[in-house]
Amino acid sequence: MKKTMTKLTTLIASSAILYSTATGKTEVDIEAITETLPNTAKAISIDDIKAAQEMWGNAVVKIGASGGKAYDAAKKAAKTAYAFELGAIQFKPTLAADAPFRPDLEGTLSYFVAGNDKYPEDKGFALKPWTKVRFDNHTVKTFGNKAIAMGHYYFTDKSGKETKVEYTKGYVKMDDGRVLLFLQDSSLPYSKG
Repeated sequence: MKKTMTKLTTLIASSAILYSTATGKTEVDIEAITETLPNTAKAISIDDIKAAQEMWGNAVVKIGASGGKAYDAAKKAAKTAYAFELGAIQFKPTLAADAPFRPDLEGTLSYFVAGNDKYPEDKGFALKPWTKVRFDNHTVKTFGNKAIAMGHYYFTDKSGKETKVEYTKGYVKMDDGRVLLFLQDSSLPYSKG
């Protein structure tokens, strides 16, 4: 049975379209979120997502272990992991309040390795250093060559302590097979007080 949908509003900032079903439930139209991304014949798979997540986690660890070459390691990792070639990305870092959205390479690099006067709050998240990053996907939804994953990732520091972070990440599989992030929203879990 086909749902009757009424568009409520368009959220320009996140490119999402919300709609209300006949029962009054509000949902996100994933096609509206990703309509400007390339649509290839290559479908994205759960294994593609897991490989991209492992690559991203390993890159965060490598950046922290790179010492004086951390900026170069971060730049290479960011260009490999994020879909900057498609235009502005949607990146909301975990520990960013004054400039919470980072749509470009410059803002992304500042978050991971600091040193940019435009983002004085940045301390260099990847410079901790972390020794391991582990993903725990709660859900992954695939739509052709695009996917949205939500869950927790755990960052392990040198003492073995894990920091739990919540994420929503959007991936697109390119014509050449690369899987890139176009969306990343990370936050610390809500504290009840």
